[in-house]
Order: sequence, then C-alpha cells, then structure tokens
Amino acid sequence: MAALILPPSTVADDVSIQHASVTPKRGFTDSVDGVRIEFRLAASAPADVTIRIVGSGDEVRRMELPAIGPGSDRVETWDGLTGGGRPVADGTYRVLIQAVGGAEKEVGSVALHGHLFPVRGPPGTRGPVGEFGAQRNGARVHKGFDVTGACGTPLAAARTGTVIRRHYDPRLDGNFVVIRGLGERRAYLYAHMVHPSPFHRGDEVHVGQIVGRIGRTGNAGSTPCHLHFEIHLRGRPIDPKPYLRAWDRYS
Repeated sequence: MAALILPPSTVADDVSIQHASVTPKRGFTDSVDGVRIEFRLAASAPADVTIRIVGSGDEVRRMELPAIGPGSDRVETWDGLTGGGRPVADGTYRVLIQAVGGAEKEVGSVALHGHLFPVRGPPGTRGPVGEFGAQRNGARVHKGFDVTGACGTPLAAARTGTVIRRHYDPRLDGNFVVIRGLGERRAYLYAHMVHPSPFHRGDEVHVGQIVGRIGRTGNAGSTPCHLHFEIHLRGRPIDPKPYLRAWDRYS
C-alpha cells in the first residue's frame, strides 16, 4: 500500500511576528499622528510582510511590505483611510500581520472616529440666542451654533478636509475659515476667530489641527468670546448642535 504523501506545510516554525503593538487605542481618522503599528519579524531571512486592517469582518486597508529584515523593530503608520483614500466609518478596527511562511497574527485594535469636538478647552453656550434658527436683526436667522469659551481657546479641525475659504468679514463673521470635509458633502465654518486662520485656501487640514482661536471679531464685539460654528450639507446650513454634542461625548 502506497504511503500517503502530504503537501509541505505553508507555515514555517521559524517565521513569526513578535513584540507587536498598535497605538493609540482610540483615535481619529486621518489625524496627523495616525495609527502606529509596530512589530518585529522573527525569521532566518528577510520576508515579505502583509498588514491587514479589518473592521466588522471586512478588510478596509492592506499594506504590502517587501523583504522585511528580521530582528529589528519596524513601524508603519495607518492614516485611517481605505485603500481608495476614503475615511473609514466610525468603529473598531483590528490589525493583523502575516509574514510569508508564517501564520497571520492579530496584534491589536484601534477605535476610530471621523469627527472631533472643535473647542479645545472648557465649553459653554449662549443659551437660546446662540441656537440654530434664532432670530436676528433684519429678518435674519442664526445659521450656526455658538460655543462659548475663554478668548484665545484653540479651535481644532472637526474633520479632515480642504480649506475652501478664509476671509475677514467686518459686518458678520469677522475672521472666519471654511473647511470642506474629506469624503463627505459637508463644509464647516468657524467664525469670530481672534486672528486669521494659519491655513489658506487650498490647504489640506487634518482632524485635530489648530485652525484658529476663539475671539469676538466681526459683529461679536459686544458678546462673550465664542465660536460661531456652522455645518453646511450640500450647500445648505443644518443644525450643528446634535453633531457637536455627539462629538463632545468622546472627544
């Protein structure tokens, strides 16, 4: 009776992923720092390595790393974008690493959010006068939501995107900047800033970067220092309050 010949194993005992970590545990999509993936390859020779990012069972990003040398720490950064350059949805993402000839290993996970509460200091509100839709002089209505804070409090980009307008409006908004969100049909306006934004039209801004500081320029000279924040969806203003509240809960 002929002996049963089995194919050779595709998993070699001398190839493995060691000392791996994923930081931070919570972060924001396309932030400046990104998600840091660190690992060390244990092998007898350089090997190709694949990093897979998986969320809700689906692969959202794959990184192919050729000829990684063994014995040294390797660091890769994931920006929170898919392979097609779109921000991933809010959720928890698992990081799996495999070297050719070795087994795939889950090395950690990260919970990502795509939006950040923009006021980076103790916030407050102006009450009904600062609500979306509040009446204004001249039959105007308030198109945003006012978040009070100490003058000079940093204002962070709520979403990665591109600056589409930066200007000074002495009659209404004072120093303001408008950022079009990446991968969505929203634009975000920050008004009454104490100084012009350091970013200019066409600049890319990453979530969390400081785009200005709370002030009271324009028609806000007699009010407490505050951020007038607007969200425009497909060119039309919508109430920012529910979004700000949601972002504040995890920011």
